[in-house]
Amino acid sequence: MFVADNVRIDSHGAPVIEQLTVETTGTNVVVLGAPQVLFDTCAGMHDVTGGTLTIAGMHPHDAVRAGALASAPADVTLPPRWTILELARESARLAGHPRRELKARAITALRALQLDALRQTRLGAAEPAVKRAAVLAAALATGAETLLVGDFTTGLPDAAARALAKLFVTACVGKRWILFAGHLSLSSPFGLHADEALVFAGGRLVHSGSPAEIATRDRTYSVRIAGEGAPAFATALRERGVLVNGSAADGTSRTPSDDAHDAHALTVTLPAELSTLELVTMARAGNVVVVELLPVSDALT
Repeated sequence: MFVADNVRIDSHGAPVIEQLTVETTGTNVVVLGAPQVLFDTCAGMHDVTGGTLTIAGMHPHDAVRAGALASAPADVTLPPRWTILELARESARLAGHPRRELKARAITALRALQLDALRQTRLGAAEPAVKRAAVLAAALATGAETLLVGDFTTGLPDAAARALAKLFVTACVGKRWILFAGHLSLSSPFGLHADEALVFAGGRLVHSGSPAEIATRDRTYSVRIAGEGAPAFATALRERGVLVNGSAADGTSRTPSDDAHDAHALTVTLPAELSTLELVTMARAGNVVVVELLPVSDALT
């Protein structure tokens, strides 16, 4: 569903994502900790600088034009005088559906999100949770088979967030969805239905797999290190039984901000007998500074 081949994405003239290569196989995918520019690019609103990116087998621009892909950002500026029904109708119209079908498609989408009774509510007067539900309904009204959504539950009370997520998941039975979020609760409707997760840190993909598998990776870390001894440090880690992936050994896969700080990005999985304190001690002994040390499993709770 989501395929990236050596993708580079720039924003304001600077690289934000580099050398992203991944192919998802899941139907419901969560992307955790990724920069906003990746969502914008997947939604067809931003171009890749290098490499190729496809969603549902097509370039994002083409997927949107073909009606195969629709996006629902978590928070987006909406016409305040439009009603919830008008937003869904317009979304269906822009997806290319005939005029005679627009209202029916809009109403069906609103019912799926339990917004039917609020269809005449103006967006400028709607509560935050209702606005987000309206944006989701607008995406559903397109009829797209793949939906790209931001984390529309963030900032909402727990009960409201869970209810909205459950409505969305139920409405998307038979569809594919990709959720972009900062973190994921395994007990949430998304956590229960997602079958694949991509975890980002510092603009790079650090791990992928099923959410449950990633949650158990409490000894896998995203690490950024700086210093001329980085390659030797990576070698020393491997000699201690550490699984090491990243740029320290060969000078590749540097994160977008690394060049300015002479840093390297690693993903390490520590054996049971090696603590993070020992890792930091080894770095200090090798004249290497640990700039960042983040557990991959923190993205899932």
